[in-house]
Amino acid sequence: MIEATSILLLGLVLLLVGSDLLVTTTERIANTLSISNFFASFFLIGIATSAPEIFISIESAIQNQTILAVGNALGSNISNIALVFAISMLFVNLDTYNFSLPTKPFISMIVLSGITFILIFFDKTFTSGDSIILILIFMISIYFFKSKPQDEDDTRSKKYHKSTILFLYLVTSLALLLYGSHLFIQGATEIAIFFGITTYVIGLTLAALGTSLPELAASIQSARKGKVDFIAGNIIGSNIFNIAIAMTAAGIINPAFLNNTNLLRDFVVLAFSTFIFYLIIKSKNILKTVYSVVLVIIYLLYIEYIFK
Repeated sequence: MIEATSILLLGLVLLLVGSDLLVTTTERIANTLSISNFFASFFLIGIATSAPEIFISIESAIQNQTILAVGNALGSNISNIALVFAISMLFVNLDTYNFSLPTKPFISMIVLSGITFILIFFDKTFTSGDSIILILIFMISIYFFKSKPQDEDDTRSKKYHKSTILFLYLVTSLALLLYGSHLFIQGATEIAIFFGITTYVIGLTLAALGTSLPELAASIQSARKGKVDFIAGNIIGSNIFNIAIAMTAAGIINPAFLNNTNLLRDFVVLAFSTFIFYLIIKSKNILKTVYSVVLVIIYLLYIEYIFK
């Protein structure tokens, strides 16, 4: 038990260090290449902070534990909204900054979540065919995204000077994530067996919370710097990539067989959290704070209910 816990914690540390380095590197790449704020937050930061989920999902599927990947992806999406986003709102000066909701990515997140539920709920399985459908929907969504790039400036020499360092940072962060995910899955599975807890629940809670820490750190830092558009972009991007890349990668490698009762519970919480997320974006300042606190309370109650 002590050995399994040590392995899990070491894996989590490597995941956090690797993902933090990956986030920092992608932000530098965005600055160097003059990528727009939307692309930086949605694509670069979003996929960077989803990297732990992606590697955990692939490692889970290789070890024939795809159900852990599904639980991790759904749990991460719930915690991204109900915990990461809600807490980030408490660090934003609501009198100074206004939020704008990127409509197409937000709709894409809802559609992907809804179709995921439909594909799994009726046959209680998540297969490679389901994964391909989700990937196609994701690609169609990306095709319709539009973003206006920032003004170009002369950064050619700057790009050349930084390219080698940025590449080394990327390789290092990916290596940390790969090895960290392997250790994390090993430790999590052993602990689940010891306590008689299903791997789905482990993925839904412990793995989801651990892999959501990069999103939390990035969102709080964005809030403190006044980059409020980065927060919504990070959350929406991360949630989409958790389904369209992390889950689908696992589904292609190995199928998963799920319990409909648990699946319905988790999607209800995800749908309700998404609705409150929308209300926070669109509501007045004081209501943003109230809704954020409500979301955190709901999340804590949800976690307590799971472990009863």
